[in-house]
Amino acid sequence: MDKVHVIYGSTTGMTEAVAEKIAKALDAQAFNINAGDAAAFDAELLVLGSSTWGVGDLQDDWAAQIDAVKANFAGKKVATFGLGDSVGFADSFCVAAETLATAAKDAGATLVGEVLKLDDTNEADQTDSKIAAWVETLKAAL
Repeated sequence: MDKVHVIYGSTTGMTEAVAEKIAKALDAQAFNINAGDAAAFDAELLVLGSSTWGVGDLQDDWAAQIDAVKANFAGKKVATFGLGDSVGFADSFCVAAETLATAAKDAGATLVGEVLKLDDTNEADQTDSKIAAWVETLKAAL
């Protein structure tokens, strides 16, 4: 079993790019939830990522599969990250990442760290430093 896997859903490619940065920082593999790869869940720590759509909705691939994959969270450590628009959708900013965290916890996972919330549209200059700091908290939990 691997130490860490990063599992993401991405519509525009922004979440995929962030997932790849996180995976690189953690020396981990990144998996698109849409690929349906059961091996994605074979790790001690699952890092789950989704952008928020509409007014708090999961990214489409996560929305279609969350119920089917929840059982894979049991007994795992889980951390979540999300992308959103903190300016145009302040009330629902990164709610999808919180939804993933709740689903994982309800399925028996242990949550690790705070939810990483990124606004790569309005605050792109902060993305890399936020990822670096967050990854250090995840490494400490391993």
